[in-house]
Amino acid sequence: MVEEAFTTSVVGSFPRPKWLIEAFERFNRGEIDKEEFEEYLDDAVKLTVKEQEIVGIDVLTDGEQRRTSFVAFVGQKIPGFKVMHINEINPQGIEIMRQYKAPLTYYRPVAVGPIEDKPFTVDEASFTLSITTRRVKVTIPSPYLIMWEAWHSKYSKDNFKDPESLAEQYSKLVRAEIIRLRDLGVHFVQLDEPMLGDLIEATENEPDRYRKVLELLNGQKYRGFKNELALARDLINETIKGIDGIRIGMHMDRWPNPDSPFYGIGYERLAPEVLDIKVKQYVLEYASPGSGDPVKFAQMLGREKELGLGVIDVRKRDIETPQQVIARVEPVLRVLEPRQIWLNPDCGFSPGMFRRFERRIAFSKLRSMVEAAKILRSRYVGG
Repeated sequence: MVEEAFTTSVVGSFPRPKWLIEAFERFNRGEIDKEEFEEYLDDAVKLTVKEQEIVGIDVLTDGEQRRTSFVAFVGQKIPGFKVMHINEINPQGIEIMRQYKAPLTYYRPVAVGPIEDKPFTVDEASFTLSITTRRVKVTIPSPYLIMWEAWHSKYSKDNFKDPESLAEQYSKLVRAEIIRLRDLGVHFVQLDEPMLGDLIEATENEPDRYRKVLELLNGQKYRGFKNELALARDLINETIKGIDGIRIGMHMDRWPNPDSPFYGIGYERLAPEVLDIKVKQYVLEYASPGSGDPVKFAQMLGREKELGLGVIDVRKRDIETPQQVIARVEPVLRVLEPRQIWLNPDCGFSPGMFRRFERRIAFSKLRSMVEAAKILRSRYVGG
């Protein structure tokens, strides 16, 4: 089928309408009640889903409209976590972040008590499924990410003696959630794993800039390049082991600074361990400068896995033409079949509540991507 070649999707977040951000602020000030606030959230999801349908996205998300950030929402939805401002965690938090040129969200989830198994994305997915006939993707922060983000030497140690014990407990929650989402009818669960992608910038003894920041903020210690890779692999594999009937992917970020010695080096640096992760699809950034050559990673995939190829730069406002998108896809066709290549933006357009990105530009970028997919299908699969 034509739909199986060059499937189009999004990574997660879509820019929030200005009126939704204002509603968040009014709700936090107690100026509107929960029922009215929920109406704003529902309307924002309807708008985002409709825009993706109009553009022609094959597998869509709710745009993460209900989430304050792609990771902090865990602190709002799962008992045992608390959302804290970065300067509450460490009075020098923002300054540390600037020092290492590592932009993190200011509000962060911290494990402060025993965490409980409770559905934390099912409500979002249920609503999205009720308003579209398209296939739906749901994004979930991975256990390895939560381990680095949420374990704190002061706030977490009474309940989790070390970061690994938090990761193991959270992985059980994620496993249960994936099964619930599958049974609900969700097509695709994407585990968000920026910390694994950031590891490209690390060496055996020296952590990358994000881990340097989190070491200072949370009191964690870097385990060494190989040990970090193995831990991330094992946590994800244990989480998804034996789950079938739903597509499971993993998204890795790649935000290298131009002065990085690893600028231009891609995800192949994480091999072979990253290839042992039992996901169906790797959703990867390749449109932004310095991300590396997708052909190098594609050559390692074989015929059973898929590449969610980042073809839209979410940091620049310039709108790609369909021809520019096609030029990013065609080299990968030398090693992968059309059915193995999905087209998506590099990352979410607005992974945090206050990241400003014009909706009209995001819409136009997705429209170019979908048009490129149509051309590619006609050129390579005859549809």
